Amino acid sequence: MTDLQGFVDQAWTDHADDAAGVAQRQPQALDAVRSEAELMDLARLAHHVHGAHLGAWADALGFLTALAQAPAFEAAGASGRALRCWRASLHLAAGDRDPRQALAVDERITVSAQAAACMALHDGVRARQLLQQTFDLSEATPLAASDPALRSLAAHANGIAVALEVEPERSEAERELMLLAAETARRYWQMADSWLQVERAEDRLAMSWLAAGDAARARQHALACLAIVDAQAEPPALETFFGQ
Repeated sequence: MTDLQGFVDQAWTDHADDAAGVAQRQPQALDAVRSEAELMDLARLAHHVHGAHLGAWADALGFLTALAQAPAFEAAGASGRALRCWRASLHLAAGDRDPRQALAVDERITVSAQAAACMALHDGVRARQLLQQTFDLSEATPLAASDPALRSLAAHANGIAVALEVEPERSEAERELMLLAAETARRYWQMADSWLQVERAEDRLAMSWLAAGDAARARQHALACLAIVDAQAEPPALETFFGQ
């Protein structure tokens, strides 16, 4: 294989409809890794496909272990930190051990959010517990707004809400998880990013409340979304669409 980026891009396109097929093809890409950035792209894909979609924790851990043997892996670099967090989150999701106490607090936040995202479609009760733990730890930790852990929490919470919104049916635990995730994403995007992400987080809340069967709450957040757009000097026309 020579076009690793093409492989990864196609895998992201295919994974929602054929996660098992994407997982089966991933080992073919191992020998094509030439840079640390490529290694992290492939690891991120594997963590999401094996974890969030398939719940195949052991397979994901095995693949990440293989990636850590690649010459491009830097134990003291970005790939070392990323794989440490991804592997810890998979162990946490699998329930075989809890490695968080050995990590720095920002990594504990990231790992807990990743594990919650991995569990969202497999065990709503545990996923909600993990997301609540992440929220509580973040609230108790004086991190700078620019800390990547806060963006990670916002992004993973948003992903959980999206994944549960499109499910044809949800248990009560999954409904609670979806709403907690959407609220968490809204709070931490406001802390860590621009008005654009906050506006879209309001749209996410509107969609989550609509999926939860509460049209009145959904309308409140849709109006909040539009208000944020209207407050901008030159709002992009596309953003108004999100609140409609």
